[in-house]
Amino acid sequence: MIRVFGVRAVAALGAMRVDRNSQTRPALALVLLAVAHAAIHAQSALMPLVYPIVIVEYGLNERDIGTFIAITTAVGGSMQLAYGFLTRYVARPLILAGGQLIFGTSLIVGGLSQSITQLLAAISAARIGASPQHPVGNALLSDAYPTERRGFAISAHISGGNLGTILVPFVGGALLLAVGWQATLALFGIPALVIGVLLAIFVREDHAAYRRRALASGSVRGQLREVLGRRDLRLILGASLVAAGGRGLDIVAPFMVLYLSGPLGLDDGTVRLLYALLLVGAVVGPILAGILSDRFGRRPTLVTYYLVSAVGILAFLAAGANLFLLVPLLLPFGTAVFSESPVLQAYLADRAAGPMRDVAFAVYFTFAFGIGAVWAFIIGFVAAEFGYPAAFSIMAASYVAAAALLVAVRERGGASPEPA
Repeated sequence: MIRVFGVRAVAALGAMRVDRNSQTRPALALVLLAVAHAAIHAQSALMPLVYPIVIVEYGLNERDIGTFIAITTAVGGSMQLAYGFLTRYVARPLILAGGQLIFGTSLIVGGLSQSITQLLAAISAARIGASPQHPVGNALLSDAYPTERRGFAISAHISGGNLGTILVPFVGGALLLAVGWQATLALFGIPALVIGVLLAIFVREDHAAYRRRALASGSVRGQLREVLGRRDLRLILGASLVAAGGRGLDIVAPFMVLYLSGPLGLDDGTVRLLYALLLVGAVVGPILAGILSDRFGRRPTLVTYYLVSAVGILAFLAAGANLFLLVPLLLPFGTAVFSESPVLQAYLADRAAGPMRDVAFAVYFTFAFGIGAVWAFIIGFVAAEFGYPAAFSIMAASYVAAAALLVAVRERGGASPEPA
């Protein structure tokens, strides 16, 4: 699959307008960033399989897991805004490489944890290490790829991450049974260390030229005011905040696994199979959505995917434990629910041009991860107090509300032009 990303990225070079002064090689950057993203998502996909184990081992409940997710998400999210400033002083490839090294080391340390507090600290540190991947990685790719290929580039980056998730129900599930969750968590940290070294060696950027452009474009504070002051960007940010109530690996996946293994009472093998079907859609869906958004527009694609996601989660509830309904449902549902985020990020990149794009992504992911922590706590509380149907209904409503916000974005006259 990674080879496919590389071939498509190389094919995209012919249609690109590349800055001759830039040292960034788009195809190489895309492949390495996608692999780095795969390592991060593999850990995120592993945790929903770990939660049922630690619930028993440490005597926890769904509300405790919601709080755990909320804290770790908030820690990683609090770092996002800093990259709007930091990228002016430290080259973006070095930030990404350093993050991978911190991420991998934290997972290895997490494998030594003997209490929920120690595990919380380790996963929080891993979230800090993973935090540059979205804002810095997407900004780097957005500068390397033109508008007509940007949807594909960002979606391939996200799909690369989701490729790591699809291996987890098989590789991660087998390791959990063979060596336990602590050793499995530590083993997942080793590839991240290797990728961090490769990023430091092979991904390059003319940081001096980038810094000159960034300083000439104005202060970070001024760009921050513009990002928050523009109606179109506020609506895009608002859609991200609302849709975070039903977002992929952080919300939908963990609570679906808990629902399947808890109230529905399905055995571990069946749960892992259904989880794998959900995650297959996470690999295929974003690339398809990115290509569709490049051709038909970001907003129509996003609105369609939000509405399909809302219908899909309600259908999941209606299916109950009926495998004849769940098996054909989870693949298309995963294709839809994991695809809105990369297209929304490409939409933001289209409308926030130049160095302001780094600030816009920093704000976007700060808000997204911050509200994600709040949503995780809310969904966990609702699931514990009122049941999973109420929690999943809230997720479906969040998709519909996000679609309504994007309908209000004016398609003409609000976007900043691409820099020459």
